[in-house]
Amino acid sequence: MKVMKKILMSLFLMAGMSFGIMAAETAAFPGGKDALDKFIAKTMVYPESSKSMGVEGVVNVQFTVNPDGTLSDIKIVRMVDPDLEKEAIRIVKKMPAWQPAEKDGTAVASTAKVAIPFVLE
Repeated sequence: MKVMKKILMSLFLMAGMSFGIMAAETAAFPGGKDALDKFIAKTMVYPESSKSMGVEGVVNVQFTVNPDGTLSDIKIVRMVDPDLEKEAIRIVKKMPAWQPAEKDGTAVASTAKVAIPFVLE
């Protein structure tokens, strides 16, 4: 059962990372998807209230990657649990600057979405 949960959460995570803007190159977390997954795992602090109630799920977070790589306009697009949502926003706010999207060789603002899975072990 735990293996199946991990597989499902991995699939949600892979499917949940998307980017919006018609650009030659999309915005990217420094080091790519593997580095993003490691950052999320290392940074996450599972909220005790959610843990004690057995709450799990995937929180989808949307944000703007600005031309300088900073993140802004962070918001939840798929609600699960208020405490998990707060933690997901905290994780995104701690992220380093992203590689911005480019259009015609110029850095441009773009919208990105990241799925943050919360799975109890």
